[in-house]
Amino acid sequence: MVNIILFLYAAFIVVLFFYSIHAFILIYRHFKFSKNGKRKKKKKLKILPNVTIQLPIYNEKYVIRRLLNCVTSMDYPRDKLEIQVLDDSDDETTSIVADLVKQYQKDNYDIKHIRRGSRAGFKAGALQYGLERAKGDYIAIFDADFVPPPDFLKELLPEFRDRNVGGVQARWGHLNDSYSFLTRSQAIGLDNHFLMEQRLRSQANWFINFNGTCGLWLKHAIIDGGGWHDDTLAEDLDLSYRVQLKGWIIKFRGDFVVPGELPQSAYSYRIQQNRWAKGTIQVARKLLPQVLKSTLKPMAKYEAFVHLTCHVNFFAMLGLAVFSIPIVYFKVEGMVPDSYFIFLSLFTVSAFGYPFVYYLSQRQAYQDYYRKIPYIVGVVAYSMGLSISNTKAIIEGWFNKKHVFTRTPKSGGSKKNYRVEAKSIIPFLEILLGLYVFAGLVYVIVNLQIILVPFLLLYSFGFLSLGFSSIKDDILNLRAQEVLCSRENS
Repeated sequence: MVNIILFLYAAFIVVLFFYSIHAFILIYRHFKFSKNGKRKKKKKLKILPNVTIQLPIYNEKYVIRRLLNCVTSMDYPRDKLEIQVLDDSDDETTSIVADLVKQYQKDNYDIKHIRRGSRAGFKAGALQYGLERAKGDYIAIFDADFVPPPDFLKELLPEFRDRNVGGVQARWGHLNDSYSFLTRSQAIGLDNHFLMEQRLRSQANWFINFNGTCGLWLKHAIIDGGGWHDDTLAEDLDLSYRVQLKGWIIKFRGDFVVPGELPQSAYSYRIQQNRWAKGTIQVARKLLPQVLKSTLKPMAKYEAFVHLTCHVNFFAMLGLAVFSIPIVYFKVEGMVPDSYFIFLSLFTVSAFGYPFVYYLSQRQAYQDYYRKIPYIVGVVAYSMGLSISNTKAIIEGWFNKKHVFTRTPKSGGSKKNYRVEAKSIIPFLEILLGLYVFAGLVYVIVNLQIILVPFLLLYSFGFLSLGFSSIKDDILNLRAQEVLCSRENS
């Protein structure tokens, strides 16, 4: 049994080291190409094309007014702009949208309230349904929790002058990053994705992905790539890879920011991250063989492999959390030769790769970046805390083809929110594992294995914070529902 644990622990360390190499590649490319200067903006278009804006929504009563106000305020000729509200809602959102659409139609907007009658295919199904009826040559897509600026279309459309450009992705900003420690940490993680991963991959002509919102597509490119498929929970990533395998290019505009709402509760955050983890591994299963068999350069294939399988990290992090305590016990009791721990120490450099990448993303984006540096700890800790639920998600994504799209609840700045049925054992498992790791932390301190203290401290904080926050959210939601029922009965 001891040998099995030693082998598994070393295997998890090696897996994390493999993916950390990607962080050092990003660091290298950042410093090598950061002196290239700012991109030259393309000249504005003299002749504006027809554009369709698609708004896929499901139960968005708190944010739909804000979204429609933004898209109807676009600095774009009304006779060349079509707006599709792809509404799959089953609550009062539908009546709100119906009233708003009538008002905008009276003001001569070409806006349509599209109801399919079912949620077949979820978001992908709605987008494909709208695509087949879209009049525009270009398709802009916005999720309900984003606030697109008026100049979105005029800024991004000139990018299509370049040959084979099939899509353009704008950078996400944050409306509520100062709300809590959780949202501040999320913001840093997303900044890293856009400012380091998306930017540097785009510069190198490697595959990047449309992020599901705040992007502009050439309609023909979507059709050429096979349209929207509903066989994964990451329909945006799936389409992105299929389009790029066809030879199209997706550009990234890191200088153009569209602010959006971050999940404010642990439950909402977990829903979002689980969907991304499950969807990404589904796309890996579906398209990775085609990528590896393609004529892409080896480095581009490596990047695509890391991109599509990166959530395996969560499985490795969970393994480390479980086996770290036995490993420390073996060391304290002298049950394992020192050569084993010397071997493991060779991989410790991997622990510094991504935190430094997070730092670089903040330094690039903000003048007061130094104020945000402490929250890098939160990015790492919450990633560790998600390892249970995301491991479950990637296992389900790889072995189970059936899936249900679970929306991320949005508040639109309101103190109210949708009540969610969070019937899951995951928060309790997170608390149990957090207490287990905390007990290991005490054992480590007592036995002066100080080098592991930060590692176990982050793990225990991540698990306990997500677990207790989720249970707290459940209690508050239940109380709110009881109050609502009592008011209705009275």
